[in-house]
Order: sequence, then C-alpha cells, then structure tokens
Amino acid sequence: MGCRINGLGKGEKARSGIDYGCEEFGRLKSVLMHTPGEELSLLNESNYKHWLYDKVPEISGYIKEHRDYQELLESNGVRVYELEEYVDENTGLMKKMPNLTFLHDTAVISEKGAILSRMRPPAREKEEVVVKEALNNLGIPILSEFNGGKGFFEGCLLLSKETVFVADTERHTYPFIREFVSNILKEFSEVIYVRVPKARRYMHPDTVFNRIRENLALAYLPAFEESCLFTEDSREKIDFKAFMREKGMEIISVSDSEQSRLACSFVPLESGTIFHYDTSFDQKTRKDLENEGIEIISFHPDALLAGGGSLRCHTLRLCRKKIKN
Repeated sequence: MGCRINGLGKGEKARSGIDYGCEEFGRLKSVLMHTPGEELSLLNESNYKHWLYDKVPEISGYIKEHRDYQELLESNGVRVYELEEYVDENTGLMKKMPNLTFLHDTAVISEKGAILSRMRPPAREKEEVVVKEALNNLGIPILSEFNGGKGFFEGCLLLSKETVFVADTERHTYPFIREFVSNILKEFSEVIYVRVPKARRYMHPDTVFNRIRENLALAYLPAFEESCLFTEDSREKIDFKAFMREKGMEIISVSDSEQSRLACSFVPLESGTIFHYDTSFDQKTRKDLENEGIEIISFHPDALLAGGGSLRCHTLRLCRKKIKN
C-alpha cells in the first residue's frame, strides 16, 4: 500500500490542538522549526555530500543563524513551535538526522490535515516519522501519507483550496506521484504536475515556483519540461504560464543564476511580503518586485549556506489567518 488519504471527512479538524491550514494567503500565524544540534557533528569532510550539504557547516554559526531567523519570524508576530518539544518517542532518531532542520520538505499543512512526504533514503530516511509524531502531538491530523511500497516523494505545494502543485524531481519517484495524485484528488479538485530535470538544483518544487501573493508568483520556467493538469476525470498537457494567467496569476521569471541562488524559495509573511535571503535576487528582479509593491524582509545567510537550503526549507508553515470575504 502506498499513499493513503486518512478518513477525516472534508473540512474536518482535530478535536483539540492548534489552528492549522495554509491554502489561503492570510498572514502567517505559526510555524514548526527544528533548531539543529548535536546531529550536525555527524558531518565531516568525507561525508557532507552524502548528507546533501554543500560543505561542512560551522556548527555554532549555523545554529546562531537559525535562531536569528526564528527571532525574525517572532518579531513579525509568527508563533514558532520547536520540534523537539513535541517529540517523545523518536528523540533518538532526531540525533541521527542532520537534515531534519529542513522541515518544509517533510510535510505540507492544509485545512484538511497534513500531507506527509516519504523522504528519500539514505540521507533523509524516516524524517517523516519524527514530524508525524510532532504533528500528532500538536493536534494536527494526517490527511495523506505513504505507508508502503518502494519509492519516495519529497513535497508538494498548495496553490489554493482546490489546487495542488507537484514537481517530478530527483527526490520523487513517478509511481508514487501517480498514486499521490489519484488519492489527493479525493480532497482537491486539481493537481498541476510539472516534470523538471533530475538535478540537485531542482530537488524540490519550491526551487522552480513559489507564490508571492494570490495573483503573482516567481518561477524558473526553463526547468518546466512538461506540465499537465490532472482532475478526477482527465489529464491534459498545459502551457503552465498561460494556464496560470487564465487563473489570474502572473509570473515573474527569474534568471538561471537567481534560480541557483534559491530565488523561488522564500517564505511569505502575508500577501505581498516575503522573508528571503538577501543574496537571491538580481537588481532587475528586485526592481520588478518593487514595481509590484512587494516588500522583502531580508535575511543575510553565511553559515546556513552550508546546508544548501533556503529559509523556506527550514520553515514548516502550520497556519495562516483566514482571508475574510
């Protein structure tokens, strides 16, 4: 058995626990984060690539920058939940997982519950087990998970209450994607599927596409080798940019260099305001965003760059305020 949709019923929430759901573009209320610790000492010059790092991190600096980012979130009114405070049974596993800090890859939180990934072994094996325990203890139910089969599936994006975005990356296997699509369409109306090159720089969906507000997104379109729209009854090829324009969303294209600097991988605080590395955009893109009225809350990375991830990678968004009609 592979991907499974758990029997919550549409719109059903946990009977107790925190508010959750990130489909809408309301202001970010809460996130789950994991401050890395002794597990970083597992990395050395001979194995850091095995662990998917770009270099061996300077541990004290890495941890300090992670905490600085948490403080930036909190100073903007975001509640930060610390992973280890909600894990009891799997604390031993946490000490063996130097990639666990990249929580965004392990789950996406919808109003219907969490969509859990199956992380690719060996570097990220069983991370979803730890995250599942924490989400259960927070009172967030599991909507979808992978319970068997050989394969992996590292993440999707929620574009709305109706639409899920899936990129076929090196961190996914296609049979798992097809099973996921078939099951998630019981809860969402459509899935946009994009095939991208099997390369590290495109390892997760947010490396090629991300929303800034309801009607504006950033994308690296050269990576979109094929785009398809799945519904319960059909599958059709689409021109992604044209399709999104029909949906009322314009796309600002980033350059090849910007994509490699994680330009598409940021954290929206609210519609039109994002947290992002100050190293990710060229001046032209900054000007385009400024002309659109976009505010960038900048964060300068140094030690964090060793992990090869963005601020978004470190941030599992739990809840956004509902947008009033």
